[in-house]
Amino acid sequence: MSRTRLVIGVCVAWIVIGAIVGAQATLGATLMAMGDTRPVALTTALRTALIQTLPWIPVTLAAVALTVRFPLARATWVRHLPIHVIAALLLAFAANVLVVLGFWWTSGQFQGFAALARAGLLWATVRLHVALLIYTGILGITQAVLSQRRARERELHLARVEGQLARAQVQALNAQIRPHFLFNTLHTIGQLWRSNRSADADAVLDHLGALFHKVQASTARVAIPLGEELAMVREYLAIEQTRYRDRLTTLVTAPEDLLDCQVPPLILQPIVENAVRHGISAVSSAGRLEVLAERRNGTLRLTVRDDGPGPNSGRSAPGSGVGLRNTRERLEQLYGPRAKLTIQGDGDHGTVAVIEIPLITTPVG
Repeated sequence: MSRTRLVIGVCVAWIVIGAIVGAQATLGATLMAMGDTRPVALTTALRTALIQTLPWIPVTLAAVALTVRFPLARATWVRHLPIHVIAALLLAFAANVLVVLGFWWTSGQFQGFAALARAGLLWATVRLHVALLIYTGILGITQAVLSQRRARERELHLARVEGQLARAQVQALNAQIRPHFLFNTLHTIGQLWRSNRSADADAVLDHLGALFHKVQASTARVAIPLGEELAMVREYLAIEQTRYRDRLTTLVTAPEDLLDCQVPPLILQPIVENAVRHGISAVSSAGRLEVLAERRNGTLRLTVRDDGPGPNSGRSAPGSGVGLRNTRERLEQLYGPRAKLTIQGDGDHGTVAVIEIPLITTPVG
């Protein structure tokens, strides 16, 4: 709460209390004077009540400031309690001095500072129990507000820390993909050079440079548009098509209205790489690899399908490598149980991998 709002709130509260006290005094005097013809002036009762309550406005603000400065926390209440006891006595005296001044001002007479001090001390002593109750109430309310604010600040701090930790973990997983993918691509370039396919090796280097330019711009973020992700997939498949020539046919399709959907960067690359390694490279004949994005039941469904030997061919089973394990961890970090990755056979031949994530169009970061 800002200081201005606090001051306004305290002023309104004591004015309302004064009005209620004045109204009750008027009602009580009216009931007592039912058989009398003397009128009961509401303005007089209200003036008297306000003279008694308005001096508590500065006292309340002082009590709030002292509570903020000297809170009765578990570790400090022993040191701070005497401060509040002394403050309660002094503020009770100050409030009653202001009450006496109010009555003197309405009567048009000032009887001197010595008389003011005596009257204030007398009224502070007589009404000490009321002053202590008021100060204790102010102290308790302020302490409760401070505790609630600190609890909320702790929750916000923990939420920020957890968000930063999750973001750091996702970025670390993103970073793990780059050296893994770079190693495999450099191995491909080495194979092309050893096979006297220098032109193809140069083409792969060109595609690799273009791909890593996109990767550098994307992996610093938690999520990117699907259109950017598919552009990186196409660059990667261009590298593999240079390597396999006519043995590899690719198709990457996505509806126009899904291209702005947010996906984790390089979420498809390990899946596509897995399809090439366990599908296309596992057979000597021509192969086909498809990447499809579609909307299904409020989720974004990304499918990677190849017509290789499939997981039931007796070869090494796909789905357990570093890249795929990394992908599952990233999906878990970002979406929890709302996302899943499944890899299974596609009929007698081939493998289909499916990623399902929440359909999000607002940029994540």
